[in-house]
Amino acid sequence: MIKKVVHFVKTKIKLRTLIILIILLMFNSYAWFVYATKVSGRLTAYVSSWNVSFMAGEEEISTNILFDVSRIYPGMEKYTKTVTAHNNGDVPAVISYEIKSLKVLDNVYTVNDKVTSDDILNMIENDFPFKIKITIDNPQMVSEVGESKMEISVEWEYESGDDDRDTTYGEMAYEYYALHPDEESISLELEIKATQTK
Repeated sequence: MIKKVVHFVKTKIKLRTLIILIILLMFNSYAWFVYATKVSGRLTAYVSSWNVSFMAGEEEISTNILFDVSRIYPGMEKYTKTVTAHNNGDVPAVISYEIKSLKVLDNVYTVNDKVTSDDILNMIENDFPFKIKITIDNPQMVSEVGESKMEISVEWEYESGDDDRDTTYGEMAYEYYALHPDEESISLELEIKATQTK
C-alpha cells in the first residue's frame, strides 16, 4: 500500500512539474518573441542643426544690442547701426526683437511689470520730435543661406513739423549735453531673437 501511495505521489509530482515547465516555456517563448520584435525595430533620428549668428560690421555680437547716440539736435545727420543675422542652420528662422530699455536724456524707461516693450515702441514712434526707427528687412530667414538685416536709426529733421516740441527737446538736449558731455543722449537696449519655424 505504501508503494502505491509513493508511486501515486511521484506520478502526480512529475505531472505537475511537467505542466509547470511547459507553462514557463510558453511564457518565456512569448517574452523572447516580444523582446526580439521590439529590438529588431530600427529607430533613426535626424537632429537639425541650429546656427544663427549676429554681426555688427565684422564683429560677431551676442543677442543683446546697445544702440547709443552721443548727441542729438534738430537737423542732425541720420545715425545708423546695422546688425546682420546669418542662418547657417538646417531649419528656417524668424528674427524679431524686444526692447529692454530706452534712455532719452535724463529719462529712463525700462521694461517691467507696468511698462512693456510695445509701450516703449509706441513712445518711440509718437512722443519725440526725433525719429528712432527699428526695421528688419527680411524677418523670415531660409535655412542654410538666410540673411536678415536689422537697422536701428535716429534722425531729427530740422523742421519736424512741431516747432514747440522741437524747441523744447532742442533746449533739453543742449542743457543735457552741457551738464553731461561724456554721457549718451540716447541709449536703446534691445534683445534680438531668432526662433525656429517649420
